[in-house]
Parts: sequence; structure tokens; C-alpha cells
Amino acid sequence: MMRAGGATTPGGNYSTGTTVAGVGSGGAGTGTGNLRDVWRALGFLRAHRRAVVIAYVAWVIANLLDLMIPMQVRDAIDLGIRANDPGRLVTAVATALGLFLAKSAINWVYIWGFHAFEADAARDLRNAVYRGLQRLSFGYLDRADTGQLIARATSDVEAVQNFLGHGMTGFVGAAGTYVVTLAVASTVSWELTALSALTVPPLLWAGVALSRRTRPQFARVQQQYGTLVGRLQENIAGVRVVKAFAQEDAESRKYASGAATLLDGSLELARTQALWNPLLVALGGLGAIIVIVAGGYLVSWGMVTVGTVVAFQYYLNKLYGPARRIGFLLGQLARTQASARRIFELLDVTPDVQSRPGATRLDVVRGEVVFDRVSFEFQPGVPVLADVSLVAKPGQVIALVGGTGSGKSALTGLIPRFYDATAGRVLVDGHDVRDVDLGSLRRHVAIVPQEAILFSRSVRENIAFGSPDTQVSLVEFAAERAQAHRFITRLPMGYQTMVGERGITLSGGQRQRASLARAILVEPSILILDDATSSVDMETEHLIERALSEVMKGRTTFVIAHRLSSVKRADEVLVIDGGRIVERGNHASLIARDGPYRRIYDVQMRDQEELVARGAPVAEGAR
Repeated sequence: MMRAGGATTPGGNYSTGTTVAGVGSGGAGTGTGNLRDVWRALGFLRAHRRAVVIAYVAWVIANLLDLMIPMQVRDAIDLGIRANDPGRLVTAVATALGLFLAKSAINWVYIWGFHAFEADAARDLRNAVYRGLQRLSFGYLDRADTGQLIARATSDVEAVQNFLGHGMTGFVGAAGTYVVTLAVASTVSWELTALSALTVPPLLWAGVALSRRTRPQFARVQQQYGTLVGRLQENIAGVRVVKAFAQEDAESRKYASGAATLLDGSLELARTQALWNPLLVALGGLGAIIVIVAGGYLVSWGMVTVGTVVAFQYYLNKLYGPARRIGFLLGQLARTQASARRIFELLDVTPDVQSRPGATRLDVVRGEVVFDRVSFEFQPGVPVLADVSLVAKPGQVIALVGGTGSGKSALTGLIPRFYDATAGRVLVDGHDVRDVDLGSLRRHVAIVPQEAILFSRSVRENIAFGSPDTQVSLVEFAAERAQAHRFITRLPMGYQTMVGERGITLSGGQRQRASLARAILVEPSILILDDATSSVDMETEHLIERALSEVMKGRTTFVIAHRLSSVKRADEVLVIDGGRIVERGNHASLIARDGPYRRIYDVQMRDQEELVARGAPVAEGAR
């Protein structure tokens, strides 16, 4: 379960504190929701009270005009046709026509009003969900099901949006129409009004029963939809791998299986609605039959006129229409409850990694980084780092070497507080990073990740991502330092060239150099290079390393590398194994020992360096 509100621990998922109900691994969500969730969703209408008031005032006026029309129909029949008075007939018909036109004009205001506040509230809700996604901790996102997150931001928001507009106006309109119509109809014929009310309790019972049965079904369908969206997103992102291994048919079968599961859930929901919705219609029809039969007897007994019975049919539709509509709306309410719960599960997640009240702002950072007996766990009892201590002086280059999963990236991730240490402290310029304002801390730290991530924007926008208002000349200067300017100017539109999703239109080396330029542009005090030359050829690696030697000056730099050619010039090399520092020193001192670093060196570089020492050329393949 996602936990929040207690002591801060790594990953933002395992602190001691209040459990956020329904938020499990992968962000699936288990609650079916309740009326409190719907009430919270209605809170998004508060900022648009003016449009709400205008819409409902227009609705009241339109309904009052509408309820006056049957009275004119009654007068036309009883006082015009039956009394053979053409003047009264024309007056009644003209009045009815005028009322209808006035009602239609005011209805336009009502319809415009509720569409306006529905759209505005939906915009606010979407923005709130997006901000909620941005606030999620790295630990939560590490385990989150992307498909479920997308589903909450799309289909769940759409379901709540429909209720904020059509659903809410439907409920208010149905209830208000029923009460007002009942009051007006009772002045026309209290006998027929009493008879028409006989089937209302069964109608409401059927509507409530339908809501109770469909609410968990809606929740399951939304969950299945999120799973299917996740599979789709995953396969689009990995389409090259799917095609490279000729797994198109296998993946299509898996997707079809998920679609079939979603279909089964949808059909189960449809069967429930198909069983209960006709009952709602039948109960409304039964009420109409009762009134027609009883009205005939009342006319024969002289208790009501023919015009009254005809006019009352209009009121009858106004009475049973809302009653039936409430039944259908309760089904929509069930879906809204499920979707609102899934949305608020997301919004209620409290990030464990966040700025504390009164946090210190770092305006100037020299770049001293201290790890004071730091331990870290992604999951309780599964250590990633254990009792790590090191000091990086301003301007020093610290290289981290070790096998995959040894804890190198986790170690550097503690500096900008992607995670928080389980034990010990991480200090920047003497400040515990947990006591520092998160935004001000991260503005002084730049990262070039192993997998360069670019956005579907221009090259210039990607490089200037951390400082969007930067002048073009400075963007170009950063690109030159990252050895990227030359290839960028050869693109069709230069710096304005769109790079496609995740930078797919660029090569791996080009993406990496653009990513490096992005880090350089913000002039960080602390630079983290997470195997930043892993995706480039040897010539480009040489160019980048030459650029980095200039970029690193005056900056504290952490270099994570699998190739020792990237760490030879480091001030200190840390060899990490099993989350512990097992060896440290500079390159020369470490190869003089018979330790882990020397064994890595012998495998990777010894033969090459001996050839160079003898003056023999190094073949590109050997390099």
C-alpha cells in the first residue's frame, strides 16, 4: 500500500504514516467510491458559481413557463372547443405558442450555462490530475502502472466531467421538475396527482437497486480499461523490440486477450442495465395507464373535465420523465463514484519527498557533497546501499564503478532527493538535503541519464528545457560545448527541427549530446553523468569527453561509468559492490593493487594501453 505522512523513507512508498486507501502497487485502485467522492468532485464547480446560478435560474423560469402550457391546452378544449368559443380558442393557442417560444429561448441560456461550467470544471479537474501526476514521488512511479495513470487522467476524468454537467443538471432538473410539477398538477386535479404518485416509490427503488449493482461493475471496467491502455502504451514504446523479435502476432494475441476481458466486463454491465432499465420504463408506463383509466371514470362521474385529463397527460410525462431519468442517472452516478474514487486516490497521495515547512533555500551552491553513513532501501529489508560515506569537494570529479545493480545510480539519486536515505545523511554545502527547499536544490543539480529522454518538441526547446527563456545564442553555446552544434545545424530546420516522440528521429549519440547540452545550459554546481557516453561511438565519446573536461571545471561531478576510459581522470574512483564501497582511490593507485578495479581494468583496457605504449595503432574493433 502507498503510505504517506510519516517519516520520510526511500521511494516515497514505505514511510510510517497514514495509508492512502485503494492505492496499491501499480496504481490500480480498489475502491468503488461513494457519495463523498462525488461531493468532492462537485467542489470543482465552486469556482464557476456564476455560470451555475445563471443556468439554474434559467432552468427554473423555463420550467415554470412550460408548466403553464397545459393550462392553456385545458382552456382551449373546455372553454374554446366544447363551449364553441373561437375567441377563447385562439387566445389559448396563441398564449401556449408564446409560452413555448419564451421557454425555448430561456432554455438556450440554460443549456449554454451548464455546458460552460461543465467544460470549465472539467478543465480544472484535468489540470488538478496532471499536477497530481507531477507531484508523485519517484518511488511511486517506479512501481506505477502507466496505463492506470493514463486511464485516470482520461476516461475517469471524462466520466466525472459528464456528471458535473449532464449528470448534475439531470439530477437537479429531474428532482426540481418533479416537485414543481407535482405542486402545479395538484392544483389542476389532486385526484389524478395522487394516482400518478403510486408508481413513484417502485421507480425510485429500481433506480437505487440498479446503482448498487452497477457501481462495482463500473469500477472493474475502468480497471480493465486501464490495464489495456497500459499494454497499448508499452507496446507502442517498445515497437522496435517487438518487430525485431518478430513478436507482432504474440503481442496481438495478448492485447486481444485483454480486450476480451474488458469486453466481458462491459457485457456484464450491459446485461445488468438491460435487465433493470426496461423495468424503469415499464413502471412509468404503468403509471400512465392508471391515470388514463382512472381519468375516464372521473370524467364519467363529473369530477374532472376532458380538458383536464388531456392536460394532465402533459403533467404525467413531466412527472414520470424525471422519475425514470433519476433511475438512469443513478447508473451514471455509479460510474462517477468509481471514477471519482480512482481520481482522488491519485490526488490524495502525499509525496514523501517534498520540501518541509520552513525549508532552507539554496541561492548559491559551492558543490560540496557529503554522504554520512548513508543506507538506502527501495523495499524494507532489501538494502540497496549500506553505510556509505564519502566527501566530494567543490570542483572534484568522483567516479563510480561497479556492476549492474550495485547501487551507483541509487547513490547519485539521493543528491537531488529523487529518494531519501533510510539512514544517515546526505549534505550539500553542509545542509542536510531533507532540510533544503526541493526546487532550489534541484536547480543546482543537473543530470545526464544513461537513456537520453527528449520530448516531442524542437531541438532548441529540448536543450532549453530547464531554462525555457534562454537566448538562442546561449542554447547554441551549450550545444557547442556538448559537441552537438554541428549535427544540429545539419538538420532540416536546424534548432527548430522537431525530434519526434522521445527523440526517436535522432540517433542514440545525438540524443545523448542534446541531453548533455540541456544539462550544461542550466550551469549546475553539481553534475551527474549516469554512463552518459554509453550510447555513442568511440569518436563521439572522445569528443564528448574532451568537452566534459572543460564543462567539469569548477563543478562537482559524479561520473557513473562501465567503461574505465570515462573515469581515468577522476579525482577519486569508488568501486561499489553490493551497495558498499569496496575500494577507493585514483586510477593509478587502484590499478597498482590487485583488487576489483584492477580486474575490471585488465578486462577492458590493459591490452589497448599496452598497444598504445608500444606505438602500435589500435584497430577500431579493438577500441
